[in-house]
Amino acid sequence: MIGLAFLVGGAVCLLLRWLELPSTVMAEFKTGTPSASITWILLLGYVLLLAIPFVPSAEMGLAILLVLGPSMALPVYVATILGLTIAFTAGRQAHVYRRSNVKDDAMEPTPAIAILHERFRDRPILRRILRFRGLSLIAMINMPGNTVVGGGGGIAMAVGYSRTLAFKEFLLCAAVAVAPVPTLFLIADQLGLEAWLRDWMERLLAPPL
Repeated sequence: MIGLAFLVGGAVCLLLRWLELPSTVMAEFKTGTPSASITWILLLGYVLLLAIPFVPSAEMGLAILLVLGPSMALPVYVATILGLTIAFTAGRQAHVYRRSNVKDDAMEPTPAIAILHERFRDRPILRRILRFRGLSLIAMINMPGNTVVGGGGGIAMAVGYSRTLAFKEFLLCAAVAVAPVPTLFLIADQLGLEAWLRDWMERLLAPPL
């Protein structure tokens, strides 16, 4: 409900600014230099949409980088981590809420990883794979088309609900998982390859004819 309130508030602010100065807003986007208020509204909307399962909001972050350039690499990076963390925390709280409403609410919530270890007791190969669950999370977040399995927000929420990763472990994995694209834009900016990178990204994301 808090996230929905922020989303509605951000949408209202954007709508009011759009109705008040539509030509100014369009000019800001055309020149690639939006004002601070528009930038904050974009980032806020991006964070909240990223936390919602099955929303392809990662593409929105890439679109922000393509439109506004490498100067938004760090803000988009931080906003992506924040959005995934919100989804992860929502999953953790949903797990606690569910456990508190069952008959044995006095029981301590059992981490899913312990249950999997018990189930895979006679399958040593699968038990070894469980050690690399952090790498699996990084791969799933960067997997093309991951929207069908929940997108970044859905994956993070599922990890939080299943308690397969602690908060610090998830935060580290999320920081590593979302780093490649902003880092690529920063490197391209330093090497003077920003225009080439934008053209390559646009061709890569262009729908087939």
